[in-house]
Formats: sequence, structure tokens, C-alpha cells
Amino acid sequence: MTKVLLYKKEDCHLCDEAESILEKLRREKKFFLERITLEPNTDLFERFGNKVPVVFINDKLVFEFKLDEQAFLRKLAELE
Repeated sequence: MTKVLLYKKEDCHLCDEAESILEKLRREKKFFLERITLEPNTDLFERFGNKVPVVFINDKLVFEFKLDEQAFLRKLAELE
């Protein structure tokens, strides 16, 4: 099954929007969605904290800052 990974931060409206889009699409396209909330003072926070939301499909970085629904579907089809 295709794995989608969402890095997000608390109180981030773009992260909330991306998560909502992914939840909606997950019901249609059947992929595993893992969410990781970045904690301050960690390596992941240092790497992605200013770029969230960050989305990977099967370990390939596909989006930073904003998730576009149609572009996500195209990437999902490419990387399945």
C-alpha cells in the first residue's frame, strides 16, 4: 500500500488544511497516512519546521508549504 507521510506543526492552518485534504482523498484512493507533529528542538523540527506542511509519498518529498489536491493525485498515481 502507498504510504503518505505528513509533517506538521501545532496551530498551523496550512497543516490543518493539508491534513483535511489528505483525509478526504484517503477515502477515495486508499493510501496509508502517517502524521508526525514536529516538536521544537528536534532534528526534524530543524529540518522541516519552516516548510510545513511537508508531504512525502513512498519516502519521496512531493510538497512543502501548501498541498494542491490535483497535483497530489497526479504524484500519487506516478509513485504508486
